[in-house]
Parts: sequence; C-alpha cells; structure tokens
Amino acid sequence: MPRFDQPLPEAKPYWDLLPQIDWFWVRVGIKGGLVGVIAITLLKWIHPPGPSAIPLMAWIQTVLTRPFVRAGGTGDQRVFQNSFFGSLVLIGCTIVLLLTTPFLANYLVINLTLFVILFSLGFLTARTPGINFWILLAYLGISVFVGLNPQEPVASQDIIDSFIGLMVGMFVAALVGRLIWPVLPQRLLKDNLLDLFAGIQALLREDPYPEKVQARLIIRSVESLLVIHRIRMHGYSEQEMAGMRALLRELQALVPQVGHLVSYRKNLPPAAEPLLRPELGRLENEFHQMLNAFAEAFRQGDCRRDYPTLKGALHAMDETVQQIRQSGILNVHKVTEPLRMLDLVGRYHLAADHLGECSRLIRGLRIDRYWGDYAL
Repeated sequence: MPRFDQPLPEAKPYWDLLPQIDWFWVRVGIKGGLVGVIAITLLKWIHPPGPSAIPLMAWIQTVLTRPFVRAGGTGDQRVFQNSFFGSLVLIGCTIVLLLTTPFLANYLVINLTLFVILFSLGFLTARTPGINFWILLAYLGISVFVGLNPQEPVASQDIIDSFIGLMVGMFVAALVGRLIWPVLPQRLLKDNLLDLFAGIQALLREDPYPEKVQARLIIRSVESLLVIHRIRMHGYSEQEMAGMRALLRELQALVPQVGHLVSYRKNLPPAAEPLLRPELGRLENEFHQMLNAFAEAFRQGDCRRDYPTLKGALHAMDETVQQIRQSGILNVHKVTEPLRMLDLVGRYHLAADHLGECSRLIRGLRIDRYWGDYAL
C-alpha cells in the first residue's frame, strides 16, 4: 500500500523531460528543404524538361536514402557514381518504353507488364533492409511509367521529358547531399564510437537514467557493427575491419560490466570501505582517462599514440585487498562480507581487462587512411 506521509519526489526540470536532439535528423530536414528550394528554382528559372519529376526525385532521394545508412545503407558514399549508372538505366528504360508503347495500349498487356515488374522488384528486394538508391529509383521509375498512361497514345517527347526530369532531380539531390553535410559510413562510425565512450563514462558517474544510457549504447554498438561493412575506401582492409569488429565486441562486453560494477560498488563492506574506497576511486579516474584518450584518438583520426595504463592503480588496489585480508578486519563479519569485496574487486579487474584489450586494438588501427572524406 502506498504511504501518503512520505514526501513527493523532487520534480525534474522541464528540459530534462525532452528527448535529446538528434542532429542527424536535423541535418536531413535542412538538406531536404534546401533540395526542394533548388529544384523549384530550376523550374522557375530555366524550365527544364520533366518539371513534375524533378522536385519529387530530388526531395525523396535526399530524405529517404540517408537514414538507412544506420540499417546497412551507404548514405552519400559514391552517390555521383550511382547517379551516373542510374542515368544509364533510365536511358535504357526510355528506349525500351519508346519501342514498346504501341503494344502497351492493350489492357491485358499493360497489366501483365506491371505484374512482372512489381513481382520482380518485390522478389529481388525482399531481404534488403530499408530503401536504398536502386529501390528508390525503381519506385519512381514505375510511378512515371504508370503516370504516362500508355493505354492512350503517348508522345515520344513526353516519355523522354519524364525520364530526363528524374535524371535532373537525381543529380540535384546528389550534388546537395554529397557536398553539404554528407552522410558517410566512416563519419557515422566515428560518432557512434564517441557516443559509446561518453556513455560508458556516464555510467561510471552514476547517470540518473542508467537504463536509458545502456539502451542507447546497445543501439550504437549494433549500428556500428553494420556500418563497418559499408566503408568503401582503399585504405580500409579486411584486417582493419576485423580489428574494428573486435573493438566493438569489447565495448559491447564492457557496457554491462560497467553497469554491474556501479550497482555492486554500493555494497562494499563498511569495515573495508575506508581502505578500499580511495583505491577504487583512483582506478575509476584511470578508467575515465583511458576513455578520454580513446575518444581523442578517434576525434583526431590518429590511433598510433600512447594510452594510459591501469597497472599502477590495479596493483595498488590488490595491495590494499591483501592488507585487508592480513589485518583480519573482516573476520568478525559474515563470510559473505569478504566474498562481496572480492567479487567487486574481480569486477574492476574484468573492466580493466576489457579497457586494456580496447587499448591494444585501437593502437593497431590505421583510421588515418579512411577516417576523412577523401573521395567522392
């Protein structure tokens, strides 16, 4: 039964109740608006062919193809190459449609054609996560095909103008998307790694919402494991991918270890706390220094540097534990008291081992070869 004589919990500030701003989506919204303005300006200025398809293609390509880099897409990577090959595909579609338009005047033929196209598209893309560039191009190409209504006589110029409008909109979206805040796999990986390091530090500082932090870190780690397979750079080898994958696995294992460590360190035996608590605080400070060094290495794009070590802090903690055992101050307590102390010390050792392995893996990475925006 609730007790009404207890004081109410302190009210949280209004701003703490608001969700954290995801600047990724803010940038996507700004770019979508900018692409729409450019497309409409082109329509009013030079009156290009296919005016109805240009804003649609430019806006949809800008907005829909970027978020799916988090689900295994490639973002703006090689967008100009994709646009060039997409234009070749659209030119081929234009030629085929010019040759087959007389046959599509038959109701049965056009329905069979639509069935074959849509069935093939669904069959080939059933296992594809999200909407990539080619799926989007197929959707819009089909919409243009249906919008021409080939059951009625269609002028050849109308067919050519419609597909040229798709091509113009595609290159407008590629130009804006690639040159203004491009969404690249290596940049998304960098942001996720920095978020992982900051989140682990937040857990160590006893964040008031640890479940929320752990959930965010799990999402970031899974996204990163997907993104590392999408980097297409000459300096990104299979060995580098394996090293990055091993690092993410270590960080995934470190997140729950830190969460358990923070919850268990409150159960330190009172008799041992005056001696052991300062050493644990020193070790946690070393944890923060290592995580800050990792974040700085990825922020600067240079992993070949010296990182702090935990040997001194671990040795001091072990010496304090040995001193407590020799002094016998826990002998008068229940047997669970020494076990709780040893369990907590073991958890600190386990977290230190994960950080040490992260240090070794990070030192072996060559992110300077592929961390920046080096190629279109």
